[in-house]
Amino acid sequence: MTISGIPLHPLVVHAAVVFAPTAALAALAYAVVPAGRAWLRHAAALIAVVAAGAVQLAAMTGDSLAASLGGANPLVQTHEAWAGRLQAAAWVLAAIAVVAWWALPVRAVRGAHGGVLLGRLVTVLLPLAAVAVLYLVVMTGHSGAEAVWKGVGA
Repeated sequence: MTISGIPLHPLVVHAAVVFAPTAALAALAYAVVPAGRAWLRHAAALIAVVAAGAVQLAAMTGDSLAASLGGANPLVQTHEAWAGRLQAAAWVLAAIAVVAWWALPVRAVRGAHGGVLLGRLVTVLLPLAAVAVLYLVVMTGHSGAEAVWKGVGA
């Protein structure tokens, strides 16, 4: 996939690089700062879903770019492995953020829809997924830069 001869992957990846960490930070704040839930509620869920879509699109365009380059470059394979993990983690974060949107109370006076157990589970899983996404964004980006500067683009 290209636009005017430029591979789409380096262009699309910028959306993933912006939205995935933003979603992770919003989800982390949503889970650990109950006072901010009223204004973070919709944003955390929406950004997490957008981030998962951006990561998905980056993975799809990356697969297309790798196929067009041909060959089995170990640096590209490492990048693809990290990207696959990020892709899974981004969708997990999105799913948990949507469940949190539904389950966590906005105010102390209003009870959680999903009950106390689900609310507690979400407040544990959401930060874990957020930290995983942050870590995987860094590792995926680093391995992609290595693939460009040490391998494919050298």
